[in-house]
Amino acid sequence: MRSNSVQTSSNPTFTESARRTQIMKCAIEVLAESGYSGASLAEIARRAGISKSVVLYYFSGKDDLLSSVVFDVYGRAGQAITEALSHEASPGEKIAAYVRTNLHFLEEHPADIRAVVEIVSNARGSDGTHSFVPQGEDPVLAHFEQLLREGQDGGEFREFDPHHLAIIIRSAIDTASGRLVADPSFDLAAYTRELISVVELATGIHRSEESS
Repeated sequence: MRSNSVQTSSNPTFTESARRTQIMKCAIEVLAESGYSGASLAEIARRAGISKSVVLYYFSGKDDLLSSVVFDVYGRAGQAITEALSHEASPGEKIAAYVRTNLHFLEEHPADIRAVVEIVSNARGSDGTHSFVPQGEDPVLAHFEQLLREGQDGGEFREFDPHHLAIIIRSAIDTASGRLVADPSFDLAAYTRELISVVELATGIHRSEESS
């Protein structure tokens, strides 16, 4: 979902990038406060202090804007995860850092997560199907699956089906997003500790007899 307006430029100016970021930030605020149905372009424009026509200069429409919000949030989360993994050496440490950083991002960016949950849950294509169902290989799942395979290849993890275990663990991470949105009493710190414990048990990290 791309438009022929300014966002297709391969070299947007600083002002263009700043304006796009401002509009997406206001879209996140409106989505977090008013939900998907309340996130009209007119309301987003009002929040940004600009006209609707300015929004449409940078985005081809509501679908384009909301898609950009989703990819922006996922992109920032991905950067945080990549940075965290770069400081870990073993597969087990990387897996724990992956889970911890994912869940920490949810905690630190509640409005972003609420906005993404609203978009992913409600946005539909012209045929009525959800707009954000992965087509083909899911790169987020594939990345985590590769981390699990590396642990097996190095002899640190037990034998298991890395694809299906990746689905199970990713589903547990994604479930936390909905819980944070729906349940103010949800204890993310406790959830993080328990999920990491579950992951360690599921992967069966091999330890030498000397260290056991």
